[in-house]
Amino acid sequence: MFIGLILTILTGAFLGVGIIVLNHTKNKESIELFTISLAFVVMLGLLLFDLLPEIISYHNLLLIIPSIIGFLSFILLDKLIPHHHHNHKEKHDDKEDHELHLSHMGIITIIALFIHNLLEGLTLYSVTLNSVTSGILMTISISLHNLPLGFQIGNALKNNHKNYLMMFLLFISAFLGALIIIFFGNINEIIISILISLTFGMLLYILLFELFATIKSSFRKKEVIYGIIIGIVIVIITFLV
Repeated sequence: MFIGLILTILTGAFLGVGIIVLNHTKNKESIELFTISLAFVVMLGLLLFDLLPEIISYHNLLLIIPSIIGFLSFILLDKLIPHHHHNHKEKHDDKEDHELHLSHMGIITIIALFIHNLLEGLTLYSVTLNSVTSGILMTISISLHNLPLGFQIGNALKNNHKNYLMMFLLFISAFLGALIIIFFGNINEIIISILISLTFGMLLYILLFELFATIKSSFRKKEVIYGIIIGIVIVIITFLV
């Protein structure tokens, strides 16, 4: 039981690494483009090779409904959370507008990833109870895709003290998932499938309308190219482990 809890904490710690790295980086704009591009590829891999196969495995077409609800809920959330759309240019004419857009993107990403990581914590803890070796391998896999997502979140919410509580809850979300198993036992499979489908819709929205929208005008920049290449490598390694 103790090892399972430690492993869930480690996965959350990799999300926090992004903040530490960014705080010691001088060229913020280049890192910003790089990390968002990296997160785009990793999140795409997460959707295609993790969540989608999981949803399909339930053999229930009705699960498309929670995905649609998740997608539409983020359209609504997009309207409710104050933000400004911003495209990367050679010169940033409105720094405040740019920061508001990044903060908005970080907030909605945290909401979706909180649910996703909570479910991963449930799974990781259950797997570790049966096999510590399998649990360690799963921890490596989760941590590899949490690392670039942590970069993106840290970049989006840097210097915004109001969001520290949200970030902390995200970091311990997998640990909270393990605690749910400890106190309540295994969660009903139907509830799990609905939450996975809901998360899929939320992350799909972030992928298309936040991450992709941010980097689409900068595809030829070296930071974007490097981010995409390294993202592909991480996705391949993650799903080979």
